[in-house]
Amino acid sequence: MAMDRYLAGNDTAREAAAWAIRLFCGREPADEEEIALHSVHQTLDGMRRAFAETWEFRQFIDSFDGSRRRFGVPPFLMRPPRTDIPWKFEQPTLDEPVSQLCTGSQFKEPVYAEIAEALSVHAHPHRRTWEMAYITSVLASHGLIGIGRRAIGFGCGRERIPSLLASRGVEVLATDEPAGESTGQARWRAANQYASGLGDLFHNQIVHLDDFERLVEYGAVDMNDIPASLDGQFDCCWSMSAAHHLGSIDKAMAFVEASLRTVKPGGFAVHTMDFNLSSNGDTLDNGIHALLRRRDLEALCAHLSTQGHQVLPLNLHTGHDGMDDVVDLPPHGLPHIKLYVDRYITTSFGIAIRKGA
Repeated sequence: MAMDRYLAGNDTAREAAAWAIRLFCGREPADEEEIALHSVHQTLDGMRRAFAETWEFRQFIDSFDGSRRRFGVPPFLMRPPRTDIPWKFEQPTLDEPVSQLCTGSQFKEPVYAEIAEALSVHAHPHRRTWEMAYITSVLASHGLIGIGRRAIGFGCGRERIPSLLASRGVEVLATDEPAGESTGQARWRAANQYASGLGDLFHNQIVHLDDFERLVEYGAVDMNDIPASLDGQFDCCWSMSAAHHLGSIDKAMAFVEASLRTVKPGGFAVHTMDFNLSSNGDTLDNGIHALLRRRDLEALCAHLSTQGHQVLPLNLHTGHDGMDDVVDLPPHGLPHIKLYVDRYITTSFGIAIRKGA
């Protein structure tokens, strides 16, 4: 009764709402609007019900009881596309990669272990390692890794792919965002993921220094404004977990299309990005993180097809392995295939495109 009276007054109701946000959501109120939204609860039970439905509290409960939330495949991922684009729905493989999701069974393929060894990383079930393996597998499957080939990487940070390609004789232009004081760049620096020069990209476990210096160059390139001087200069291009940080879903899709300008006809563009497994409607598109939906990918594939490019078939099968049911929660562990970004369950998706004439 005392708490019910506490909720009744305007000022005290605001204090109660702010207190409940801190308690149930584990953070400070986002703004006055959020406080006002929860100030309308007339009873303690009403407040309990409201906060029990918040995604932050549900995620906290999942973590607190020692369990991991299970993923159930939503129907929107299983239906055929409404547009006329190449499509399949079967367990994806790294041995025969198409445009596909990261799934548990791919970590058990011999090709995954081989690529992980070549990259000098542990072959554990982590989606970022999968992204490196996926990009490498697509390029290798289409004969794009070898002496005389040229490749450009976008948003490379401190990736291992440039060193791997150089160890196989590929000439590489590895690029990252031009030096500045952007919020994203500060975040990458704090995480030790931003490359400001060639030395940040050298991995001595993978390639000899002489070969690296001979074959790899570094350049500053804005992914939202790729210079025309790079057009048609390369056999392939790639980016890993960079497109969804360009500012919006529209900018991510525009980058994928623009990246094809750098590639010769018949060459490949291969990109990985975060994918929304929870919804084909609501998503995250907040200027910092753009979480692509199925409908965004279908629209991109359809548009690229009209431009004469060939997108490898879209395969949104989420996998049958036991690891595919696990949604990883903080503090993150393994398997790290699916996880929450904000309130959405996400995983990594790779798209591969052959440039048309």
